[in-house]
Amino acid sequence: MAAGPKAGTTNARPKAKDDKKDGKEAKKVVYPSDFGSHASMANEELNGKIAAAKQDAGDSWVILTDERGSYATRKSRLDTGMADPSRFADLPAREQLVKELTAA
Repeated sequence: MAAGPKAGTTNARPKAKDDKKDGKEAKKVVYPSDFGSHASMANEELNGKIAAAKQDAGDSWVILTDERGSYATRKSRLDTGMADPSRFADLPAREQLVKELTAA
């Protein structure tokens, strides 16, 4: 007969760790929304590095920064009140597009 789990233990996943590192609380940045892109998230340093040949006159690229890092989206996606697929895309895809736009 197989022995069951010890009393007081479960197979549940462990609890998430606190946002504390080395005893200090991590700085929590608040954005206007969780999924949308907003002009207040613009990364001016990277926007200045976008190659002119990569820009589209009708709908230009903008590089923004959120809690996951930098990502590129179209200017028409800013402050629409709708979710931006560029913001919640996989990290490798986000990083690749930023590299392509800012490559000299």
